Amino acid sequence: MSAPVAVNHRRNVFGALAAALPDLALPRPAESGDERPSLRVVEKARRERRRHIGTVACVVLFAALFAVAGSQAYLVQQQRHIDRTNIKISRAEDDAELLRIELAQLQSPQRITQDAAAKLGMIPAPTPVYLEPRASDDQHAAEEPPAPTPPKATVKATTPTTAAPAKSTTPTTAATARR
Repeated sequence: MSAPVAVNHRRNVFGALAAALPDLALPRPAESGDERPSLRVVEKARRERRRHIGTVACVVLFAALFAVAGSQAYLVQQQRHIDRTNIKISRAEDDAELLRIELAQLQSPQRITQDAAAKLGMIPAPTPVYLEPRASDDQHAAEEPPAPTPPKATVKATTPTTAAPAKSTTPTTAATARR
């Protein structure tokens, strides 16, 4: 066995490992000459200030964590709104594509001829007839059509059947007849 090692007063507190380390922080009683370390009075205000700083730090930490949780909830809510909007957009695009297909089917010449024959009773012409303009058509195209003539008003004269005094039955002009 090895020889016993001299251990200072810290052995009870820190154990054998602490005894092996050099003592840098606390002066040894044998070196300083005093039996007790020097003590100083700690003011009550310092202790309360530390307590207030700790309380404020806890409140700030809680507020920061609450703000992070609130922003995360807001982000989740906005993402849900974006997802719903994207679903609506994709459904609208699908509906638009179906409507384009339906429009193309409705505009197809085969469907138009079938509906004309079935619903309107039309039949296709045996040979197409093409209209060819005459050379004089260009000259007449710039002319204004003649004004329509007003219809002639006819006034019938009636003879009185009673012996009442005779009224004038002269024909009236067209303007008076219209009134």
